[in-house]
This record gives sequence, structure tokens and C-alpha cells, in this order.
Amino acid sequence: MKIIRPIFLLCVATFILSCGSKSPELRDKPTVVCTTTMIYDAISQIFDSTIYVSTLIKAGVDPHTYKATAGDLKKIKKADIVIYNGLHLEGKFSEILDELHRRGKAIPVARYIKKEDLIFTSENVTDPHIWFEIPLWQLAFRHTIDELLNRFKERLTPDQLEFIQQNAERYFLELTEAHHEALRLLSEIPSEQRVVITAHDAFNYFGRTYSIEVIGLQGISTASEHGLKDIVDMIQLIVNRRIPAIFVESTVSEKAVRAVIEGCASKNHHIQLGGMLYSDALGPENSGHHTLAGAFRHNVHQIYNSLNQAHHE
Repeated sequence: MKIIRPIFLLCVATFILSCGSKSPELRDKPTVVCTTTMIYDAISQIFDSTIYVSTLIKAGVDPHTYKATAGDLKKIKKADIVIYNGLHLEGKFSEILDELHRRGKAIPVARYIKKEDLIFTSENVTDPHIWFEIPLWQLAFRHTIDELLNRFKERLTPDQLEFIQQNAERYFLELTEAHHEALRLLSEIPSEQRVVITAHDAFNYFGRTYSIEVIGLQGISTASEHGLKDIVDMIQLIVNRRIPAIFVESTVSEKAVRAVIEGCASKNHHIQLGGMLYSDALGPENSGHHTLAGAFRHNVHQIYNSLNQAHHE
């Protein structure tokens, strides 16, 4: 792990100590800053106009390699609270966020998940992609909403609280319906065909929930490097097991996946590009994939269509 220089730590410490003040015009409504699009989707749907809400990491941007800007720090300084994923999803930004959490200025969604429910890739490395296990995400986010309501209870009216509760139930119901649809569709794929190969290991929680084997070319973080040997090994695995499809991701370059496809072709194995999956960020606004439920359904249908079609060919 890269060591942060002392001068940077001094700047961060100075910034955090100054986080108590915010502009007068923002004191009437609570102000929430989210790190990822998945968190922003939930907070903006549930709280709607009762709060000011914004996100730092936009659609299509990889949180693993994201670097905080001066504008981000200004937003955080003005905010009442920052909601972030945790488990080092936010990469180089994680140390700042964890320090804000220790000072009561930020809430990591992952704090509400029991250790035994998390996936560990090694003794000290936790897979952060918790939103792909819908029941787990719902559990963690219900606690997150409760914490926010507790903090803002003096600044929200009874009507606003009822409005928020109704929005929350609608948000969670939509996710439950997407989860049940995934259970139904993916169970139709023969077990030997249930293999999802992607650019990096973002789908372990998804695989655990829906009994799908997932294999990533990179590890759980896109900040990790993959080399020629990783590509060669992946090609050999695909050829040996006659795997029919490979998927690209919305926040990861297609270059390595294209190299795998070409390598398989050189060994007389045709592997189709199964399409693009949303992994670490949701789709653009008003795309239909800008919500977690929408992006999740898109992924399920891409996987179902590619793997089920291969079964019938």
C-alpha cells in the first residue's frame, strides 16, 4: 500500500478540524454528501427534497482509483454528514473518510454488516462490493437510514418523516422484486453454465447469492495490476472449460477482455462478448440504469441471455 506523505496528512488533518462550519444558506435543510452512485441513488430516492444531497463519484467513474478534488473537500466541509461504502472501496480517499467517521462526520454503510456476512479475499482484505447481495445491502441501508433520521430528527417535520418512510419502503420493495427476478431467471441456467467472467472481481456477493461462479481477470480492486500471465491463464481456463461468454464492465477498460477473446480465438475457441455489466458505478441519469434496481436488472438479463443462449446453441 502506498504511504501517504506527512504533508498530505497535515493538510487532511487541517481540513477535518475545520469541518464543523457550513454556509448559513444550508442550515435549514440537512446536507448529505454521498461517495458512490449506489449510495446517492438510495439517499436521493428516499429523502428526496427533504435534504440537500449530492455525490462525489459520478456515473461511469471507478471508485477504486478515484482521487478527491478540492471541490470534493469543499462539499464535505459544508455537509452535515458524508455517507460512504467503506471496506476501502473508495481507494485513495478511504483514509480521509475513515477519519471523518471517527469524528462522527461520516457513516460507512458497511459498518452495519456482520463480519461473518462479509467476503474476505485474504485474512485482512474484505470484498467491498456489498450492493450485489441485495438482502445484505437492504439490511445495511435500513440501519443507515435509521441513523440519518436519528441525527436529523429535530430538523424534519412529521409529514417529512412519513414521506421519507414511504419512499424507503418503495425503494426497498423495488430491490426485493429485482432480487426475486434474479433468483427465478438465473436458476433456469444449467449449473455447469453458471460461470461469469469479468474484468475484475466485483461480483463475488452476486455469485454467492445466486449460486454463480465468478472469475475476475483482476482482483477486487481495479487499482491492482494484471499482467500477461493473468491473461494467458484466463485464456487457458476458458478454453479448458469451454466457457461461452465473457463480460466487460462499465468502469473498467475493455482492453484486457478483448485480449482474452482474441487469445481464445487463436486456440479455436469462440467466446462471445456477453455485453457490459454495471459493477462499481450505476448508469447515466435517466438511462434506466441510473438506479441500483435498474442496473442490477440489466446485469441479470445480460448474464441470463448470454449464458442461457449458449446452453441452447
